[in-house]
Amino acid sequence: MYNKSPRLEPAIVLVADRTLSADYKALFEGIFATMQTSKVPSLAMRRFVAPPVRTDAAGRAETAPLGLRRVQSALISQLGLSPDEVVCTTPERLGDLLGPWVKIVGFSSSDPLGHGMSNTTTTQFWSGELYTRRWSRHILGQLLASKRRYGFTVVGGGAGAWQWDCYPDDVADDCLDVRFEGYFEQDGPALFDALLNGQAVESRFVQPATGADRIAPICGPSLLGIVELSRGCGRGCRFCSMSDKKMEHLPAEVILSDLETNLAGGIRSVVSGSEDFFRYGATGLKPNFDALRRLLEDMRQLKDLSFMQIDHGNITSIAQMTDDQLQEIRRLLTWQKNSRYLWINMGAESANGHLVAANCPGKIAPYRPDDWEELLYTTAERMTRNGFFSVVSLVLGLPGETPDDIQRTLRLVKFLETQDAVVFPVFYEPYTREDIAEDRRFSIRVMRPEQLELYRTCYEINFRKVPLLFWDNQRCAGVSWLKRAVMRVLGKTEVAAWRKAFVRVGRQITPIEPQTKPKRQYA
Repeated sequence: MYNKSPRLEPAIVLVADRTLSADYKALFEGIFATMQTSKVPSLAMRRFVAPPVRTDAAGRAETAPLGLRRVQSALISQLGLSPDEVVCTTPERLGDLLGPWVKIVGFSSSDPLGHGMSNTTTTQFWSGELYTRRWSRHILGQLLASKRRYGFTVVGGGAGAWQWDCYPDDVADDCLDVRFEGYFEQDGPALFDALLNGQAVESRFVQPATGADRIAPICGPSLLGIVELSRGCGRGCRFCSMSDKKMEHLPAEVILSDLETNLAGGIRSVVSGSEDFFRYGATGLKPNFDALRRLLEDMRQLKDLSFMQIDHGNITSIAQMTDDQLQEIRRLLTWQKNSRYLWINMGAESANGHLVAANCPGKIAPYRPDDWEELLYTTAERMTRNGFFSVVSLVLGLPGETPDDIQRTLRLVKFLETQDAVVFPVFYEPYTREDIAEDRRFSIRVMRPEQLELYRTCYEINFRKVPLLFWDNQRCAGVSWLKRAVMRVLGKTEVAAWRKAFVRVGRQITPIEPQTKPKRQYA
């Protein structure tokens, strides 16, 4: 076995790209930061938009991305390593921990080459290089130089690890010895054990299992206080890496332990991590309301928790719940800070259910494609009525999309404007080698006038409503009034820049023909 050292000269160092190593208070702050390009000055990004994470004197990060915390806890629990031997650090302190004692450096990024759908959409309208890409390449360059000096192995992973297999990148090719795709707990510890003992391993490792039954509680606070509820999804969306992974849920005791660890680290505002918050505890597609209610009741027993932000929820899961159940969930999510804008991100993708079913085979189940459009209207209305704020996502350029699909979706968007909702359209970006090879990605280059109109309509809604949502979430998360005010000013400049970009792109597209289709009458 590997000979452990009692000194703080870690055998394994874990680090993420700089956009994931920041002291965000609200989830929207992190989303906003990871979409920025180099048009934002580096100093402003490092100090204000993505302020640095604090470290202790030895270089340990006070908070780290949840994925790295999971790797750390798996190595400690399964290999018997100590917290001094597996250290999460920051890009700023990485150099202080590297030396001949290091055997493995694990690097994580959510979007190392800038091919995530939200970010590819942003870069269509903005100049400059995405900071996720710029900072990932910078840290890999730093690691390459240190690897040549000390001889350690570099393992690349994270939600964006698939990009290194699908797109060429000379920096990653030179630096990364192993590319790990998927969740770590199932076979990752054995892989790291082999590397610690000098054994040869494959250069690419793909783990299809979620490893949910092997998850150990985190041993340090996570970025944004993110707490996993479930892993996987399994609905088959061809643009999502979770599409082929069956949803599995974490035991309540692990979730509560992670919450307590974040609380002990001074984090009061947390984020739930799941591809479908409303499906927690379910064995199939039908929500298990009792299991979700019990979990939320247990969470409320913990002292000093102020606010929990919810990420994803599936429209069909919400549709299977009663108004009384939704109201009870909303009540249980009201902690010390009462949010006016408690948002749920829901993927509508398109108003045409048959188009959605063709690209996301399981997304609409247990409903029929013909039900989808009406389901979108009724779900948005019910969410507003029961105290939630809908953050609806659309995908432009889905294979098979027609002008009529765009018009139907545009009518849906105009209805969403009357509800507590914002709408974020993203461009279709494939993530499999086959789709990438066939160049199926959507871009401004092939954009039609009606698609630009849809996109612009969505953002005009967002320009009015997102600042209110952002301000409310920052308030609940404890962000200072001064920072909120500065972010509000920066937001106004972004709005002006977006509108100029729409004019510029519109000049490149043939004018829209007059539309004579009747408007949809929604009861």
